[in-house]
Amino acid sequence: MNSGTRCLIQRKEDYYLSTFYENYSPQGLRIHSDLLLALSSFFAEGGEKIPHTLGPLVRSCTPFSNHFKLENLQLPLETLLNCSKADRDEYRLMTYEFNRLFVGPTAPLAPLYESVYLSPDHLIMGEQTLAVRKIYQQENLQAQGHGHEPDDFIATELEFTAYLLSRIMEAQDTMNDIKIQHYKDLYHDFWEQHPSLWLGLFAQRLRQSTHHPVFSALSEVLDTLTTLHTH
Repeated sequence: MNSGTRCLIQRKEDYYLSTFYENYSPQGLRIHSDLLLALSSFFAEGGEKIPHTLGPLVRSCTPFSNHFKLENLQLPLETLLNCSKADRDEYRLMTYEFNRLFVGPTAPLAPLYESVYLSPDHLIMGEQTLAVRKIYQQENLQAQGHGHEPDDFIATELEFTAYLLSRIMEAQDTMNDIKIQHYKDLYHDFWEQHPSLWLGLFAQRLRQSTHHPVFSALSEVLDTLTTLHTH
């Protein structure tokens, strides 16, 4: 996996919606992958690291919005950019809000795990957790937080999606059509069976629960990612 990854380790508007899956240019794949990795890092590093993770998120969102001509991201991007220039006191508020939404000490308002949104009992470590673990294992990967962080953690799912895009790019470099198709199929299947089913629900919960504009803007980015993958 790429050196910028953190959650996994090796071993153990109409036209653009319709063409998103077909856009496998190296530039498009890299831009998409960079955004996924920046989002992954934002959630994985935690509230205390927002001063370090928000800037890269802004820098990855901008080319993503431009490449896919996403006018709906202009205002969220402006918000993220302004928040990235915040002073120390404002960053403390973002850290507090991150923890209130995702960590605790009280029950998180917008949990970061797929099974909370899709399992019948809405608890962590549901069947979705085991399902994504099996998919990681097919690629000889395992979650770095295995044992204390469920495998359906949002940061891990986003990073795995970026990993699959990186494998498509590698196969394109060597013109290996079999591997290209294999990783396209795996990417489609994983996204449609996992992130696409719950990221929209998570974004809605986040938007309804937050008191800070940076997280409202983040919810719009996540919503847009889900929409782009809609056939």
